[in-house]
Formats: sequence, structure tokens, C-alpha cells
Amino acid sequence: MELSKKVFLKICGLCMILIVISPGLPVAAHEHGGDSATEIQMGPSQLTINTSIASLIFVLLIVLVLIFHLRSKSALLSKMTGMMAAMTIAMVSSLIVGTIAGIVLESLFFSTVIGVTFGMIVGYLSGRSLHLLASLDGMLAGLMGGMMGAMLGVMVISDYPTLSIIFMDIVLAISMLVLYKLLDDEELHHTA
Repeated sequence: MELSKKVFLKICGLCMILIVISPGLPVAAHEHGGDSATEIQMGPSQLTINTSIASLIFVLLIVLVLIFHLRSKSALLSKMTGMMAAMTIAMVSSLIVGTIAGIVLESLFFSTVIGVTFGMIVGYLSGRSLHLLASLDGMLAGLMGGMMGAMLGVMVISDYPTLSIIFMDIVLAISMLVLYKLLDDEELHHTA
């Protein structure tokens, strides 16, 4: 239970860092404004790029923590719980990576390739210690999340891209907290 509190505090701390490094976010997040054609900005703003970098670091840290946590409990988990864990980790993380790639690259093809590749790798690694079925489920969920993220990223380029990234990070944090709790509850249920 103590480890669960530590992870929760770390996730909350990372969320607070995202909030602190983005001063003036409500003003700067809506980037497509302007009255004349000469004011059109090409590419993402510096705020969006900085938020993207912080978000990618956040995603990688959370994914690594959960993959190692999942591996440490692999002997105690049912197949269904393992499949659900691999699917959750792969889908939500590839959704964010695909979204960031779509915003930064402004290209649907390359952002799809990046999101899907990342998702399939994370899905395989998440389920590898559990069962081949969990790996396959994680890979397919990563494929789907990467495609959805790329589409979302390209769609929000001109409409609140920075807030979209932050919203997806919040979705990741909530999903991973629930997954972490599920893994701990499954361990308690198995040992009882």
C-alpha cells in the first residue's frame, strides 16, 4: 500500500510540473487567432513544443513504472487482468504519442507511423511477461491508440493543441492510477 501512495504522489508531482512550466496557458494555448494573413504562424508554438517534450517524458516515465510493476506481479495476475493491463498501457500511451506527433509533424502519415509503432512496442513489452495473448492484445490496442492519436493531433493543430496535450496527460494519469489500483487489488485478492 505504501508503494501505491508513492506512485500516486509521483504522478501528482509530474502533473504539477506540467502545470507550473506552462505559465499563461489560457492565453497562449489558443494559437490560431490573428486578424491578418501575415500573422499566420507556421508550425507549433514554442509553448506547444515545450509541453510536448514534457508530456513525452511524462508518458515514458509512467509507462516504464507500470511495465516494471506489471512484471513484478505477473505470477499473481489472471490472464484477463494481464490483457487489460497491457491494453490500457499501450492504448493510452500511444494515443498521447500519436497526438503529439500529429501536432508537431502536421502530417497524418508520419504521425500514424510513429504512434502505431510506439503503441505496438509498448503493448508487446507490457504483455510479454504475462502471456502471448496479453502481448497480442496490447499490440492491437497500441495500434488502435496510435491511429486515433494521430488523427486527433492533426485535427487540433489549429484549435488548442497545447490544452489537448495536457488533457490527454490527465487522461493518462487517471487511467494509470486506476490500473495501478487494479493490479494491487488483484494481488491482494490472489494472496487472500
